[in-house]
Amino acid sequence: MKKENILASYLLNLGEEVFNLLLAKGARKEDAEDIIQNTFYKVYTLLDDLTEHNIRPWFFRVALNEYIDLKRKKEHQNLILTEEIYSKLQHTERELEAILDKEEIVYLLKDIKKEYKEIFFLKYYYDFSYEEIASMLDVKVNSVKQKLYRARKSIHSKVRRQT
Repeated sequence: MKKENILASYLLNLGEEVFNLLLAKGARKEDAEDIIQNTFYKVYTLLDDLTEHNIRPWFFRVALNEYIDLKRKKEHQNLILTEEIYSKLQHTERELEAILDKEEIVYLLKDIKKEYKEIFFLKYYYDFSYEEIASMLDVKVNSVKQKLYRARKSIHSKVRRQT
């Protein structure tokens, strides 16, 4: 086998190994794929400077550093989003009805039960009435109100914890 083929095969196996490590560390599949792709690009731009002995640890280090940077960036975005949401909640009489941005709603609902998410979206994003939601989901109006109350309660406690 040619030297280039051996190197390409080695790098593909290395990329798969690091990809699995990123997934184990909690990276989303799409993020892990992007990180591996960026790391491959860096490898090929620095191929002349890398040796057989340092390529593996270098590959791991570059990919892990990129993952850490991505994670920090997302945490910072979440903190800013939480502050914006909290600010909106502080300056409105209608509370959660002031939140109409889908990104904000998705962020608020990420740790909430699926049944609450669905009702919350129907009420505050699509602006359906309690009766319309009850009819769509084939449940009682009181059940819709109860689930919305629980969803709002969960969201309020989450927002207060993070600020």
